[in-house]
Amino acid sequence: MAEPNWPRHALRAGVFEYRRSARAIREDTGRLVLLAGSVLLPTLLLGGMAALFAPILRENVPTGHAVPPALRGGVALFWLFGVFLLAQRAASVHSEPVAVPFVLTTVSPRTAVVGGVVAESLRVLTYTLPTATLVTVVGAYAFASPVPLLTVPLVGCLFVASAVVAGRLAGYIAAWLVARVPFVARHRTALSGVVALAFFGGYMLFQLPTIPYSLDPALLGAVPVGWIVDVLAVGTPIAPSIGHAAGGLLTVAAVLIGGGWAAERVAASLWFGDEIDPSDSDGGVATTAGERSPASALERAISPLRVPLVTGRTRQVARWTLLRARREPQRLNFLLVPVFAGLSGMLSMFLQGTISLSALGPVVALIAGWIGGAAFALNPLGDEGPVLPVTLTAVSGRAYVRGLIAPVLLSTPIVAVFTLVAAVGGGYGAVPALALAFVGALLAAVGAALAPAVGMWFPRYSAIRIGNSDDVRPPRLVAGTLHGALVFVPGLALVGVVVAPGIVRLVLSGVGAVPGALLGLLAGESGVLAGAASSFDAVGAGIRSLPLAVVQVGAGGLLVGGGVLAAWAAYREAIRRFDGHEPY
Repeated sequence: MAEPNWPRHALRAGVFEYRRSARAIREDTGRLVLLAGSVLLPTLLLGGMAALFAPILRENVPTGHAVPPALRGGVALFWLFGVFLLAQRAASVHSEPVAVPFVLTTVSPRTAVVGGVVAESLRVLTYTLPTATLVTVVGAYAFASPVPLLTVPLVGCLFVASAVVAGRLAGYIAAWLVARVPFVARHRTALSGVVALAFFGGYMLFQLPTIPYSLDPALLGAVPVGWIVDVLAVGTPIAPSIGHAAGGLLTVAAVLIGGGWAAERVAASLWFGDEIDPSDSDGGVATTAGERSPASALERAISPLRVPLVTGRTRQVARWTLLRARREPQRLNFLLVPVFAGLSGMLSMFLQGTISLSALGPVVALIAGWIGGAAFALNPLGDEGPVLPVTLTAVSGRAYVRGLIAPVLLSTPIVAVFTLVAAVGGGYGAVPALALAFVGALLAAVGAALAPAVGMWFPRYSAIRIGNSDDVRPPRLVAGTLHGALVFVPGLALVGVVVAPGIVRLVLSGVGAVPGALLGLLAGESGVLAGAASSFDAVGAGIRSLPLAVVQVGAGGLLVGGGVLAAWAAYREAIRRFDGHEPY
């Protein structure tokens, strides 16, 4: 039961939360600059296009044309995209209100939910305000009508508010499943990845008409939420469909009212219920005293994963490493940058015809190999938190570092299988595909050995807030960048040896050709420098004349051997740093 005057309380709570978040952004100069750039740059580009084409559109307004189904479908698709992003924020950042004990003992869940919707809507409207203002003014000018000055803000506010409400409902449901269902709680990272891949895969089917299985956005024109775009045609030369406009407004109203009611019920159950412990065994089976040992508890907590080939304290450290990765997936957000950068860049070049599917195997070998090695131990000392002094005295450096590296025994086969499938799908034969799978597995193994040393060189001890957790210690940016460079640069060369040995041979010939050319420019036709230039040119020519098989065996062997030596040196360095570390 909501308290009297709950709408006023919700509005005040939402405005207060919005001001708090705005103040936090103002105090973070770097974040403020990035946000301002991401908002103002598209607005300036759109403003330039409007200055060029608005006069032309004003003179050639399509009079009497109806709103096409593809436009309604595009609006519905954009609404679904916004709901997905807002649901992610609701599940990870806003699954509970700020100052939970105070809020839940002062106001009703309805007030807290509506206040959160108000705050999130104000945030989204603030981000879109410059662009929305420009669109409103350009629309009124192009259509020679003042009506867009009213309809564009109205439709924009309803669009944002309905997306926020639907996103809150979906986010609360996801958070409720994590808090109540043991299977979802144990595998939330994997399940969230599957959901994200499924959504973006379906989204791309509508966005990329050049792919074989693309879908027409007009198919989504039957979704009533997209009909709200017909309201924008009112008062313009474009012929609106009154039925579609009314249906869109009614649908948005139903989402606001029905979605708000459902979000209140789910949020109340989430906030006032008891969370399950994902490490508990199923069914409440009785355990003996021996099964209550820390080892068995850790084993149950990471189930169904098992750490093979290691025993004793090394296995305990490996289990703790896996458990941290499962319970704090926010620590792994830094892995998403190269994933999205690599895959999105590859997708863009593939659609433009620059590359073919044959690039999929090498890209997967590089990215999956780096992820397999960087996922667990890029900030080992910081991950220990307040128990670091105990860890330093209870475990030897050899056992600790081996335990940090041991999870790669689980990730390496996965990397190899993914790379093999991608290579075969890209059209490679058995031998190149197996070679790429070996490269991916080798990069994961070498990266896992490099990670503890790099993380101990550049540790992060201070916790930061990510989502609802304010005690997360992700790796430092410099550690992730250095580790990525140490893996990607030689990894790219090794992949080139497998799939493009001719290019590798040409690059290697630059060892002689480039100095020879430079010395030739300085020396002229005679002298000592001219002789040195000729010698360098001969070296370059000799490398270019090598058979490709020799390049593959020689350069590949050097890179593999260098990777193994680098991994061994990093392993020894990590042990030395751990044994010599002083926490205070």
